[in-house]
Amino acid sequence: MEGIKLDWPRRALAAALASAGFVASADQVVFSEIMYHPPEGYPEYVEVANLTATVFDMAGWAVSGGVDYHFPAFSEADPERTFLQPFERIVLSGADPETTRTAYGIPSTVRIYGPWKGDLSNAGETLVLRDEIGTVLCRVSWSDRSPWPVEADGAGHSLTLRHPDRAIDDWRNWRASRRRLGTPGAEPIRASREPVADPTITETEGVVLVDYDAVW
Repeated sequence: MEGIKLDWPRRALAAALASAGFVASADQVVFSEIMYHPPEGYPEYVEVANLTATVFDMAGWAVSGGVDYHFPAFSEADPERTFLQPFERIVLSGADPETTRTAYGIPSTVRIYGPWKGDLSNAGETLVLRDEIGTVLCRVSWSDRSPWPVEADGAGHSLTLRHPDRAIDDWRNWRASRRRLGTPGAEPIRASREPVADPTITETEGVVLVDYDAVW
């Protein structure tokens, strides 16, 4: 394709992945956690999660919206660097990987990319992930005001995706992290009974019946 130049090893590998159906599409790779207003001395971060059992080639992908980050190009010396593994969670940060890892205690098994250019706005932002040809893979816009969780606005908590199988660009699908500083690179901590935003959409999900006289 004009404008996209792939060296032979990556071109062959990309063709193999594509022939096996390993092409990212919307809602397969999502933003799953966002620390847009961290405590003083801590870097911003965004977690990206692969929701599938598919390997994706991230070379040439880009994040935009307040911040600007381009994933590394494919390298024969380290080909795994740009492959997003099945169900993997990675972390993008405004600081270098080691600073981010130390600040949040992120395990060495979690891959961290950065630093990005720019800063996430403390008043709200729109974040977009695109593949190497510019196709939007996921997008989310948030605010520091209700109905978005206000605990994420400088109180030390991140925005955490509730249900990855639902639309991510919807405030009802986000909550404040239960752990201060969040859980970058790891599954979010869930309560024994996760509260629901709207009882009418959970009638078939096996939740405990609720008292409709209660205040929502």
